[in-house]
Amino acid sequence: MNAAELLAQYQAGIKDFSGTNLVGAMLEDVDLPQVVFSQAILTETNFTRANLTGANFNLALLDLSNLSEAILTGANLKSAVLKSALLYKVASGKTQFLDADLAGAILKRAFLRESNLKRANLTSADLSQANLIDADLSQANLMGANLNRAFLHQFR
Repeated sequence: MNAAELLAQYQAGIKDFSGTNLVGAMLEDVDLPQVVFSQAILTETNFTRANLTGANFNLALLDLSNLSEAILTGANLKSAVLKSALLYKVASGKTQFLDADLAGAILKRAFLRESNLKRANLTSADLSQANLIDADLSQANLMGANLNRAFLHQFR
């Protein structure tokens, strides 16, 4: 499947793309709220400025993907792999990152307020200037993470 086929199917009312292989797809500026990419292979996919509100990325592979300025509010990224992904200025308040692998990810200036990052791997992640107010960081691996000027008020 390619990006054009996905968008056509989404417009036709199909929202479940579980297990789909979209490696390297260009999906910037798309509007895909409530889309399901559970267990999808989305390595190097470009979701810049995409509206992915309430999307389901459970167990998805998003290594090296670009989600800069994307809207992930209320999305499910439980156990997703986002190694070295670019999430610069991502809007992901109240998002589930439970057990997600964000090693080396760039989350600079990300809005992660009230997000669940419990047991997330944030090794060497850049969280500088990120909004982590009321985020759950319990049992998260923050070894080598950059938290310079991050907002950490009332985090767990």
